Amino acid sequence: MNLRPRYPMQFLIAIVAASLLWYALAVERNENTSVRGVRAFLTVVNVPIDLVITSSVPDTVLLQLRGLLSNLDPTKPPEVFLDLSDARPGLSSYLINASDIPLPAEVEVVSVEPQAINLELERQETRLVPVRPVVTGVPAPGFVVGDVRSAPAQFTIQGPQSLLLAFEYLETNPISIEAASGPVEAMVEPLLPDPQLRAIGVGPIQVVVEIVPEEVPEEEDVGSN
Repeated sequence: MNLRPRYPMQFLIAIVAASLLWYALAVERNENTSVRGVRAFLTVVNVPIDLVITSSVPDTVLLQLRGLLSNLDPTKPPEVFLDLSDARPGLSSYLINASDIPLPAEVEVVSVEPQAINLELERQETRLVPVRPVVTGVPAPGFVVGDVRSAPAQFTIQGPQSLLLAFEYLETNPISIEAASGPVEAMVEPLLPDPQLRAIGVGPIQVVVEIVPEEVPEEEDVGSN
C-alpha cells in the first residue's frame, strides 16, 4: 500500500497552514483567558413545602471566575441556585456547588465566597384564629360601643411554628367611631405582626360596630317622712 500523498508539496502546505491556524487560535484563547471576581445573585430553590426559612438570606455571593469572560452577558450578572430539596428543620449549613451555577462552557468557577450559607428553617403550620377588630375614637355624648361583629369571624393563618404558637387573634386596620351616634360599618384589612405570617384567603373583613344609647340609671324616689 502506497501512503505517500499524490501531491507532497500541497500536502505540506496544508499541514503548515493547519498548524499556524491552531497556534493562532491557541494564542488568542490564551490572551482572552482571565480571572475575575464577580458578584452573583443568590436564589434559593426547592424549599420543601412544609418548611419555611426563618433566617436572613444573603442577596449575593462572590464568584472567582476563569476563562473567556468576554462571553459573559454584561447586562445579566451570574446567578447561583442554592438547592434546599434535602433541607431539614433547624439551623444548617448548605454548600454551594459549582454545578448550581449556570455559566458558558468557556468559563469555570475557581472559588465561591462564602462556600456555604447558614440557614434556619422551621416547620410551616396553619392555625385558625379569631378576628379582633381594632376600634378607635369615642362615640357622641350619650352613646357607647355595643356589639362588634366581623365577617369572617375567623381567619386561617400560616407561618413558622414558633410564631403561630404565640399568635392568639388577628387584628384589623383601625375603625374610627369618633362622634358616632349609630352603627359604623367598614371594610378593613387584616394586620399581621410578622412578615413571615400570612392569612389564607386574604381579603377585606367586614366589621360592624354597634353604637347604642348609654343607659341612664333610674333615680330612686325619695319618700317623705
